[in-house]
Amino acid sequence: MEIDLSFSQAAVVMPVEYNTLRFIVVGAGGTGSFVVPAIARLIYELKQQQNKSAEMLIVDPDVVENGNIPRSNFCFAEVGRYKAQTLAERVSTAWGIEISFSSEKFDSEKHLKSSSSDYRSLAIIVGCVDNHIARREMHRALDEFRSYGDASRIWWIDGGNGKTSGQVLLGSTTKPLKPEQYFTGTSICRALPSPSLQHPDLLEPERIEAKSDASCPERVRLGEQGLIVNQRVAIEIAEMLSALLLTRTLKRFAVYFDLESGSTRSAYCAPSAVSGTGMAL
Repeated sequence: MEIDLSFSQAAVVMPVEYNTLRFIVVGAGGTGSFVVPAIARLIYELKQQQNKSAEMLIVDPDVVENGNIPRSNFCFAEVGRYKAQTLAERVSTAWGIEISFSSEKFDSEKHLKSSSSDYRSLAIIVGCVDNHIARREMHRALDEFRSYGDASRIWWIDGGNGKTSGQVLLGSTTKPLKPEQYFTGTSICRALPSPSLQHPDLLEPERIEAKSDASCPERVRLGEQGLIVNQRVAIEIAEMLSALLLTRTLKRFAVYFDLESGSTRSAYCAPSAVSGTGMAL
């Protein structure tokens, strides 16, 4: 039997050194509402272990509705309040860290430009949305404010899911590079193809049946959306960010899971893997 050595031979993802770190969480619904407290814990540990300065911005225009309660990290006392503001206030108080919010749609000029102007900063867009329009804006942000060479100071990690399956994708450039250009030697990975390069279909309208235009909470009740799947996506995002920034051991740029079969697979940081685009979701 052939032994899979992909992980042991993969390079470690190593972003540029930074003085300030900023997370921009886009979407505070089923996935984002669980991602926010996980990132808060990461920020706390980065400050405690590495004395790193970090902050978080939550961007979401929606308010909490009754139907959000089963699958999102909200309670009935928060119904009617803006999701971004609710999470920012609650989590900031709990962890004593700086969390700001914007109760509007993500706009790269407004929400990212200040981060890109500081050459010693590192910004990470955390995509927790379920629509192609928001992802197009995140793609545009990465493209417009991209760095050149291996000095990627803006990264995009994107989580998405179906009924019982999901994926998390990490990248830093919207421009295809030669395989060797993503790496420094054989052991360090300095850049990665963006989620939109890995899966171009993320920027296209989802092909769904006309009868399936129900909201996510309605899909849960109809059995079309798993109750726990968003939490699993959030866990995978948090794990990848922790390995990227805290332990500096991240060797993968994509992970796919299926709750029904219990299977998980990853794409590891090797030239042959990162040069591929359009992999099946």
